[in-house]
Order: sequence, then structure tokens, then C-alpha cells
Amino acid sequence: MPLVVLPARVPDVESVYDMYFEAFKDEPITEFLYPRGVDRKAHTEGTKQWWSHDTIGYTIKCLDTDTGSIVGMATWDLFLWNGKNNGWERPEGIPWLEGKERERCDGVFNNMWDMREKLFGNRHPYIHLNVIAVHPDQQRRGIGRKLVQWGIDIADQLQLPIYTESSKPGLRLYETTGFETLTHVSLVHKEEITGQPDAEVPLVVKLPSIAKGLSFKEWIDAGYPADYRIHANGNGKVEEKVNGNVNGLQQGGVEV
Repeated sequence: MPLVVLPARVPDVESVYDMYFEAFKDEPITEFLYPRGVDRKAHTEGTKQWWSHDTIGYTIKCLDTDTGSIVGMATWDLFLWNGKNNGWERPEGIPWLEGKERERCDGVFNNMWDMREKLFGNRHPYIHLNVIAVHPDQQRRGIGRKLVQWGIDIADQLQLPIYTESSKPGLRLYETTGFETLTHVSLVHKEEITGQPDAEVPLVVKLPSIAKGLSFKEWIDAGYPADYRIHANGNGKVEEKVNGNVNGLQQGGVEV
């Protein structure tokens, strides 16, 4: 029987995160978040409570129907509206850490939260791939692609862009599923924060299929038009076509 992507349910929490922690056991982010190890009982109970009231996050699982094992997971955050109902709230930090450990971890995440706020904040609807993990023993089965495709299908239905921060090894997955790597902005984790050499984080975006090859930079320069119908008029401006009318928008009018 095939692999299948399904919603993760509350009874799945422990199994989902067994797989997650196995996938991330050697990654620096795990050491930042859990420098003293993970209290799995507290983590499981905390995650169940979070799922019970989270209004924007959708956790999915990839199930191997031959074995019944969860072999991959992803969490997608859907920010569907503009303004206060968007759901974007900048987190206040990592609550279970203290002192230097919290300062270091907050420094890493503040860097990423700053970029999300800069590009979208609560001003523009979008979909964010919060986390994706595949069990290390289950690589090269197309699991990551299935988990990403779930979000792509949702984004196309909603006509919204997808944004995420990639790892360098994971970048190939996004390239092969139609994402573009941003070059007009950069996100660098600095050594003075992490204690490790400076590391640039690849930022990737995929506009919905309605955009028909429009780049993210072109789209934001035109003011994030909801219908994605813009083109250059040859006079240094980008124009947006709305209902058959053309409205000129100065290129570079959105600073990012």
C-alpha cells in the first residue's frame, strides 16, 4: 500500500514527535531549543494543549500504510487575512529557557521572526511552512515532496504565496517543487549569537500557479496585488491589471 498524507490527530502527538526528534537529533536547532535534553512527557502534554487552541497551524503526517508508522510530518501556518484577524503574532520568546540559553535561542528566532514581519507581518495573507521532518531511515521515498505538495495544493486553492526558511541540505526539495530562492534579502545567523560560524539561511517562496511565473520580487515591488496580474510597461514602472484596467505602480515602492 502507498504512503499517504493525513491530518495529525491528538493521539498521534507522541508518534509524530518520536519521528521529529529522530530526524532532528543532530541538528543545531535541537541543541538551541533543548540544551538540557527534552522532557518528552512535558513536551507531549504541552503539544496537546497547543493543538487544542491553535487557530492557524495545521500539522500533517505521512503514514506508511504497510507498517502503520509515521515516517514524516510537517506543520503549516495559514495566515488567511489582512490586519488583526491575520493570526500573526510575534512570539515573546522560548518560555522554557532561561538566562544565556534563552538569550541565544531568542537571538536565532528573532532573526527569523524579523524577516517574516518584514516580508509579510499581518499586512499580507500567506502560508508559512513552519517545520518539515522525514525519518532518517525513510529518505528518498518522496515523503518530503508529499508533505510539501500538501501545502502547494492549499496555496493554489487559496491563491496565496508560500514562504519558508530552508536548510541547505533541504534546498533541493524546494527547488524541485517550484520554489524560488530569494536574493534581494538575506538572513544570516551571526556567530556572536549562535557561537558557531556565520551561516546564511536560504529563504524560499512559491507563488501560486495563478501568478504564471511572476517572481516574488516583481510581485512585492508591485504592492502585493492579490490577483498577481502585473507586467512591466518599459518605462521604469510596474503596472497592475485589475478588471481590465491598468494602474501604474512605481517599481521599488515596497521596501523589503
